[in-house]
Amino acid sequence: MAKYSPSSYDDYFCLKPPLLLWAAVLYLSRAISLPLALGIGHAAGVSQDATKILHSMVSLDTVLPSALAVAVLYAMCRRQPQASSAVRWVWAHGRSLLAAAAVIDGALSTYALARNGDITDQSLASLLEVGFDLYFLLYVLAARRVRDTFADFPLPLTSH
Repeated sequence: MAKYSPSSYDDYFCLKPPLLLWAAVLYLSRAISLPLALGIGHAAGVSQDATKILHSMVSLDTVLPSALAVAVLYAMCRRQPQASSAVRWVWAHGRSLLAAAAVIDGALSTYALARNGDITDQSLASLLEVGFDLYFLLYVLAARRVRDTFADFPLPLTSH
């Protein structure tokens, strides 16, 4: 494993997920995580304009890739010694799950772009989504820090 600064490790001496990985997971899980954030934001008094912008980013088409990414998001939040075997499995396969989510999401955005035909605000949004999907796919597959982070998980607690 590459050498990282001591601040790069959590309380269990495991490599912390980098901020860009959090951004990738939140972006790829947006069809599920964004409605939850909208509900919280609405209760907290977020403006209607901001809510409309966030709502426009959610599509039922993206539920499948979002479900894959939400599983990884859950594992990121439950990454501790007492984690279940299911969480450990998701974490061990996290890069593959995120790569699959990015590929599926990118394919859906590309299809929406091709289907539209004309240059509209929606086609520009689809083009931007394809760009994000491609960027996050390359990041998840190529970044050493991401690979090292997914290779690290706290050891299970042992009883004596």
